Amino acid sequence: MASDIDKFVHDQLSVWPAVAAKYRALKSARTRTLPLRGILVTLQSNPGRLPVFDHGCPLCQENHMEHQHTLPFEGRKGRKYHILVNRAPIFPNHLVITRDVHAPQTIWHRFPDMLDLAAQLDHYVVFYNSPNSGTSVPQHAHFQACPKGYMPLERVAERLLRTVAAGIQTPELDLLADVRDARLYHYKRFNRGIFMLRAQTAKSMAKLFYRLLDCLNLVAEETEPRFNALTYCSEGEYRAVVMLRSASRPRCYYAQGQEHYGISPGAADMAGFVVVPEEEDFDRLDASVLEGIYDDVTLSETDEQHLLWRLVRTQPRVEVGICAAQQIDFEIISDGAGPQRVTHREGKIDYNGVLYDQLVFEAVTISTLFAEPSFILYNGSETVRYAGTLKFIASRGKVQAVNILGAEDYLLSVISLLPESARQEQILQLRSSLMEKLALRQSGKRPFIGPDFVSTPEVVTWLEHRPPGEESQQAPVHGLFDVCAGEHCRPYPGLTPAADSHARSVIDKTWGQTL
Repeated sequence: MASDIDKFVHDQLSVWPAVAAKYRALKSARTRTLPLRGILVTLQSNPGRLPVFDHGCPLCQENHMEHQHTLPFEGRKGRKYHILVNRAPIFPNHLVITRDVHAPQTIWHRFPDMLDLAAQLDHYVVFYNSPNSGTSVPQHAHFQACPKGYMPLERVAERLLRTVAAGIQTPELDLLADVRDARLYHYKRFNRGIFMLRAQTAKSMAKLFYRLLDCLNLVAEETEPRFNALTYCSEGEYRAVVMLRSASRPRCYYAQGQEHYGISPGAADMAGFVVVPEEEDFDRLDASVLEGIYDDVTLSETDEQHLLWRLVRTQPRVEVGICAAQQIDFEIISDGAGPQRVTHREGKIDYNGVLYDQLVFEAVTISTLFAEPSFILYNGSETVRYAGTLKFIASRGKVQAVNILGAEDYLLSVISLLPESARQEQILQLRSSLMEKLALRQSGKRPFIGPDFVSTPEVVTWLEHRPPGEESQQAPVHGLFDVCAGEHCRPYPGLTPAADSHARSVIDKTWGQTL
């Protein structure tokens, strides 16, 4: 597509004189560089960058200017885009890629489209501004693109990611996480909140990218975190840089007199290519002012440290006995096969006519985040969603269903049943008790009293009929899993709407803490 893009831009500018003049002006635009925190930042004087919107949304096709043409691009799941020449350019061949429908700016579900576009535009960088992070048209979903090599942080990222891809460590990057063939790194220079990613596949890259965003706190009433991102392809890999934000504009943007600088940073500015739209600001802008601008809009040191902790923290896995029956209806959400059934037959598990001693539907348990649903259990008209792995065991004439998931995900479900006032008070005790049960099972020193219990009704029956003299002894524990989902341990409703933001906050703030 790159050759088509070059021809498209040439043909477009040949019939659009007003915008062609702006691209010619870029060739003589004043630029200078400033060394700043390990990067040589580029300043560009660009008065023509100030946007002028004639009427309505400038990205909707019905509001396109005379002589403005489009080139089609199709994303995933039938999403369609229009490629346009940017009419307020920063770079040569500066493109805008807009949705064909008027929809709000968001990266959710669209990052794979961004990666596909980068793969097709091999010599280009595709970049994105989230709402409240430098976009001038937040009401219409769009990306931008420009030829590679203009943004200083992009050049640094390429150098460093080439280095680590070759198996050579660099002190400028800390490896934080990986998902299959994807790697996430923290860049420790320039500004706070800069992360670099590389992956062999778009799917793995998207998973790690969304995990990073999930670890961020949302500002109230905003639909996605504040960030800028750029992505491109190199050496057979997808590569990306994500720059996290705390604010849309710096304080100096709103100041008066000599304290005012009309700079509203977007992806290019955050990547070290600073556009100065007001000519009087260009000569007087120095490193100290630029540092202040970046400090105003990037993460605080405290927020960055909290984010890094979220990205590297861990949680042990807990096995929860959720039900036991002659037959169990279930559905694995990701495989698209729909409802399935297992039954107990001849002391084994019958699944699609094949007998198993044990049947496991594995799901990746993300250790650092709250997990998404991975399977459903059906009980008549009732459906319950669960995160994590589903395991079936043949035991005592029934099929026992066991949910294997992160301990913090389990505790989130458990405390969601408590009143808000009791959650903070009880969470450390609940986590301590759970850790003791996990340790006992792992050590093999489980204090069994009575038979091997696999369900709450069996425990109740045993308690009602236990031999005289055992009333004061410790209650029995389970042999096939760590805890059950009933009153004997703690009621566990799976993924429940009651796991609200308050419950998540309690778990997040106390993650891993015990008495």
